[in-house]
Amino acid sequence: MITKAEAVSFLREHQPMPQDQELTEEEIKKYEEVRTFFIKNPDEQCIPLFLNSFGGKDGLGVYQMVEDVLVMYDKKIVLPYILHAFRSSYGSVQYWCIQIASNFPDESLFLPLVHFLQSEDLDIKAAAIIAIAQLALNHIKGYEILNILKEEMKKISDEETKELVAEVLAEIQSNIRV
Repeated sequence: MITKAEAVSFLREHQPMPQDQELTEEEIKKYEEVRTFFIKNPDEQCIPLFLNSFGGKDGLGVYQMVEDVLVMYDKKIVLPYILHAFRSSYGSVQYWCIQIASNFPDESLFLPLVHFLQSEDLDIKAAAIIAIAQLALNHIKGYEILNILKEEMKKISDEETKELVAEVLAEIQSNIRV
């Protein structure tokens, strides 16, 4: 059984984790053990550590489960850490934090998410589209987001991303009764 000090130490040493191709089985097992520890033993100090731990790709399937830890906390606690992690120089940290932001719809996310819509990284752009849609679906700047996404759709050349925007627009429009 891992201790809190060991769990915190592991996360501090992995800011971020290695790229997937460089991850060892031991590292990912330890990461999962740390994640499970903080589900059973909530401690707010793990929030920024997890948010800045995302290495390249998907952590061999473990990164998407980190939100199970983070959704245990009130958005007032998590949002400042997400907003700070958005400024990370690591695209993988930005990507996963945008994904997690979808669970914490708040007006403070609006401008950073609009900024991420301009990303050349299609994964970051897609995550931002989904996260900004969550704002609209939670009655935060719905009409403004509709207009932004309609304009963004005109600029997108990637067909898959264009389809995503079309789906999101349809969902927002049906929910806010344009």
